[in-house]
Amino acid sequence: MSQGFDVYLHRQSWLHRLDPRAKLWAALAAGAAALLFQQLVVLAGLLILVHLALLSAQVPAGRLRWLWARLAPLLVVILLLQPLFAPGPGPALLQLGPVRLTAEGILVGLSFALRAAVLTFLSATLLLTTRPADLVQGLVALGLPYSWGLMVGLSMRYLTTISRLFLTVREAQQARGLVLDRGNPFQRARAYVPILVATIIAALRLGDNLGLALAARGLGYPAQRTTLHGLHFGRRDWLVVILAGAAFVGGLIARFGYGLGRVPW
Repeated sequence: MSQGFDVYLHRQSWLHRLDPRAKLWAALAAGAAALLFQQLVVLAGLLILVHLALLSAQVPAGRLRWLWARLAPLLVVILLLQPLFAPGPGPALLQLGPVRLTAEGILVGLSFALRAAVLTFLSATLLLTTRPADLVQGLVALGLPYSWGLMVGLSMRYLTTISRLFLTVREAQQARGLVLDRGNPFQRARAYVPILVATIIAALRLGDNLGLALAARGLGYPAQRTTLHGLHFGRRDWLVVILAGAAFVGGLIARFGYGLGRVPW
């Protein structure tokens, strides 16, 4: 697979050297905090911290821009639909029949958009800095059955393969004269039908070959599996777990004890 489609980025940063269980715990704690708080300042602070962690892990800024470009359509939909369908109380800034636009609705939409961005980049932090094999090993060490952990690792690996496969089929069809950027949106969508059909067929063949390969390697054989390189939970990992846990407990106290972060402003 080309580097442009690899999820994991091989580096020697502090984040790459962390145990996957510590990174998973920190990502879950930060994600739970993002779901608990609606305050824009808190969500923006979490998003900035995640970006700083990625940059300190030597993740290229171009990869972050690529993620933002893929996330932008979802954020635009949230920012447009949330204020219209859930305007909330308060005076209307704009009203067209039953549709009302209020300041509270706009702020809530911003809160949901920031929350989606935080969760996306938290997932990216885990995937960009953890080898799939290490993540599977960490999930198994936490008690997940090996077949489930393997399924997670294969999903990470082959989602990017399907993406590359789709682009390959599209370029091949365009080289044969298929026009994709002509006509209205419905005509353009219909032009992608042969690409989707070819991609689905190729994905089914890929899945069949993968199943045969796993069977040939003894998947499902009732025996204790071993690993060449085991995971080691060191002091740095414990420090991350303790700091993330303390921050999460502090967030719970602030949210439910003092009522902070219940509103976006």
